[in-house]
Amino acid sequence: MLEQLTKHYPIGAYYLSENLWTPDDVRQFAETGSDFLVAVNPNERLTDLCKQHGIGILSSGSFAMWWGGDGDNAGGYEKQFPLHTLDHAVGTLPANPPVWGDYLVDEPNARDFAHINRVVQRYRALFPDRIPFINLYPNYASIAGTPGDQVVSQLGTTSYAEHVERYLREIDLPYLCFDFYPFTGGEGGPFDRYLDNLDIAADACRRSGRALWVIIQAGAWKPEEAIGTFQLRWQVGLCLAYGTRSIMHASYSKGWWDDSTACVNASGAKNPMYDDVTTVNREIHAVGTDYLKYRNTGVSVCGNLSSAHPRVRVQLERQSLRQNEANLDAIAQVTSDAAILAGTFHGEQDGRALLLVNTQNPWNAAASADVRLQPQADFVILHQGERKEALPVPADGLTLHLESGGWAFVELVR
Repeated sequence: MLEQLTKHYPIGAYYLSENLWTPDDVRQFAETGSDFLVAVNPNERLTDLCKQHGIGILSSGSFAMWWGGDGDNAGGYEKQFPLHTLDHAVGTLPANPPVWGDYLVDEPNARDFAHINRVVQRYRALFPDRIPFINLYPNYASIAGTPGDQVVSQLGTTSYAEHVERYLREIDLPYLCFDFYPFTGGEGGPFDRYLDNLDIAADACRRSGRALWVIIQAGAWKPEEAIGTFQLRWQVGLCLAYGTRSIMHASYSKGWWDDSTACVNASGAKNPMYDDVTTVNREIHAVGTDYLKYRNTGVSVCGNLSSAHPRVRVQLERQSLRQNEANLDAIAQVTSDAAILAGTFHGEQDGRALLLVNTQNPWNAAASADVRLQPQADFVILHQGERKEALPVPADGLTLHLESGGWAFVELVR
């Protein structure tokens, strides 16, 4: 859906504060390389400015966005959003472009999935050129203690895998989107569950033919927990290794974060995160069109796991035990003294590709890695940073240097 609108890898960002709906501020947003805004309630001024810069909008203003809360709202969506709400909106919604769709539901409890699907299908029938946007909880949301204990949990299921399976069964959409903020709470935060979440969601998308979209962390609760470029890259690289087809930054302006840690502060002045996001967005766009030609087939764990941060290592160990269809050995040999995750990809005419991520330590900016790659190919097309080059494969293979959190996409040519 999104990639058809952008014609390249679609990158979004949450929030542009209303005081920043000015020509200079919208231009500054566009210069990050983000393609669309999420969760804004646009007026005519903002839609005109976004149209000038080719920026799309997933609007949170045309309908009252439903949030699952901490389980308090479980089962209440049908009462809050009767289907006739959509019928009454016919002829009133802002034009597409630039408003690509509407943010209908954020982090729902599974008890609301059935009615969400009724809303989604009515929405698609009435507004076929628009995207009904639904975002799911991450796997650190609270689960129900028993199958009957749904109301008092966020997920409304007894496991995250069950939550995702119910989404597949009960909500008919061509994508699955979730948010995950791995560095909240500092080094004691939920980053030790990041790969698990990606694996469950990516497996669901491979089995169902859906696109995977992920909302990543680009801010922090406290100034002292502000993240850097290498932590942004770590998130992006892992998302890409698992086959993610759209990434959204949370957030551009403050949103729920400390004002000094998002891309811009309340007055629109750039924070360090602005340059971090701009740099990483350029890297994504440099590879994105070629990346989207392939479909993810799985992931493999490579290298020396003992080099990894302990809370990363346990995830890699769990990942290495899970059955996947990556079949890395048939494509390439990957060796390293560092912990590496390799996503495998299959393209048209039996094309193969790898995405290699230096996974070892998202808390150490100096944790670089050298990776030895012996592909089953005569030469490769290497995408790294903003660089793209064709390289012959020497008899003893290629050596790639990956900075902390860094990644490279490698197309194999026989």
